[in-house]
Amino acid sequence: MISVPPSPFPASNSHEIKAGTRFHRVHDQRFGSCSFNPGKGRPSRFAPLFLGNDPIATQYLATDYECAVHETIFHDVPIDELNKTVGVDNIKPLAHSVIELKRDLVLVPLFAPDLAKWGVGRADLIDTMAGAYPITAQWALAIHQSRPDAHGLIWTSKRCDPQQALLLFGDRVAEAELLEISNVPIYSDVGEMRQIVAFAGRVDITLVL
Repeated sequence: MISVPPSPFPASNSHEIKAGTRFHRVHDQRFGSCSFNPGKGRPSRFAPLFLGNDPIATQYLATDYECAVHETIFHDVPIDELNKTVGVDNIKPLAHSVIELKRDLVLVPLFAPDLAKWGVGRADLIDTMAGAYPITAQWALAIHQSRPDAHGLIWTSKRCDPQQALLLFGDRVAEAELLEISNVPIYSDVGEMRQIVAFAGRVDITLVL
């Protein structure tokens, strides 16, 4: 398991994303397409983040729909199980949104060469299991603190390479700087569910009632 981040945190590289780039989200449909998580819910790889008692709002994005599904709906399905299943009740509350950036963003990349600069690898930070999330979140916070110019993080998805996942820092990217392109409730839309079924079939996951 990876150790806590070094202090002071070493220099990091930058990865620029241009305004007009579109990303996908799978999220609770009670919330808007561009809304940030204010530090609530289950721990994830790089969230929640807190400065003292103050939460840093965050938002996960993916470069395509399949990646967004793997990072959410399929995220906790063990890939080595013989009978992999996902209950459709887990899908019913969710929406699929496409959002577009209104501004350029500077992200800290967590790709293999960038991690090697810190003397760590994917197995240390990206491919860890949920038990390591308290420490991997500390790394995200250390990056946030060491790079006041950075708007978030970007890495290659653990479950859906070569697509990429992003985490945006809500204290540096405003909801108004993101544009909703579409927002579709997944379970009630035939086209959306057909895609979910196809994604599940690709990794031999069965959707169960």
